[in-house]
Amino acid sequence: MTLPKTLIKAAALFIFLTLTTGVGISPALADKIEFGDGNALQGTVSTLENGTVIFSTAYADKIKIPVDKIKSISTDKAVTIKMTNDSILTGKLTTLDDGKVAIILEPIGETVPIQWDQVKNINEPPGGWSGNFAAGGTVQTGNVERTSVSVGFDAKRDWEHDRFQIRFLHNYAEDTGTVTARNTFGALKFDHFFTDSFFTGLSLELLKDEFKDLNLRAIIGWGLGYRIWNDSVKTLEVEAGITYFSEDLDMGMDDQFMSGRIGLTYSYQLLENLLFKNYLLYYPSFEEPKEYRLRNEASLISQLGKGWSFKLTHIFDQNSDPAPTVEDKDQQFIFALQYTF
Repeated sequence: MTLPKTLIKAAALFIFLTLTTGVGISPALADKIEFGDGNALQGTVSTLENGTVIFSTAYADKIKIPVDKIKSISTDKAVTIKMTNDSILTGKLTTLDDGKVAIILEPIGETVPIQWDQVKNINEPPGGWSGNFAAGGTVQTGNVERTSVSVGFDAKRDWEHDRFQIRFLHNYAEDTGTVTARNTFGALKFDHFFTDSFFTGLSLELLKDEFKDLNLRAIIGWGLGYRIWNDSVKTLEVEAGITYFSEDLDMGMDDQFMSGRIGLTYSYQLLENLLFKNYLLYYPSFEEPKEYRLRNEASLISQLGKGWSFKLTHIFDQNSDPAPTVEDKDQQFIFALQYTF
């Protein structure tokens, strides 16, 4: 009679150990990373900071591993990745047979290869700021005395269903003691997303330009938008709405009127280290259908690494009914060094 009791106790002990320690069952799932010369860790991929993956284990909360040292990586649970073109990807990280890192997108299950230098952040905390600063200029002395300066920044903060953006750009140029360009552009925009694609937004745009007879142009608008693309290669958002225009002119007649507002935001990763971005704003007048304002800002960004890049920007501004002595079209080319955060 003692033998069955012993067997029962042994079986109970075995079941207890199996449930508490995993003996007899597959090992506990965890993120895995291999790096350097045969080093391997199991734990959790926390985030990415300045080209370094932050990995936590049972014995260390913050192990820093440079991405160029990583041989393979896989995650047990989905992570959220923000790319340099501001697209968001969600899924499990994996490593392909050729050694390239990829993400298995949820919920569709598609496997998309990614490049580490195109990843801005992993599991970015809600409400974090991202953006860039850019500065450029020229100085020429001798037969010609010429100076030009351009400074700007573009910042964005995301929440679960909301987004706030702020933009600023100032240009100044002087040739042989004569000012040839002086303008300042600023914009604020708040968007609320009803779904992953559909949103509504409020915007404010300001422009001051000495050579366009503009003491201040203020544009307040509201509209609806739709996000068509948002992946690691391309992003596209379109929006339409109404605006209130107010123009304070230096010499011409001040004007206030209502107009439509059509906006387009587009980016495309042309090459591994070359990104194209475009912002288009078009304002057709309600009172005079042939009158409109247009501003298009297109940029080529060549990534240098560690957040730095060269930026070439072309700004095209058109007013179908300008003040006297002012051209209806205006263009600027800006070369700058940019830092992305």
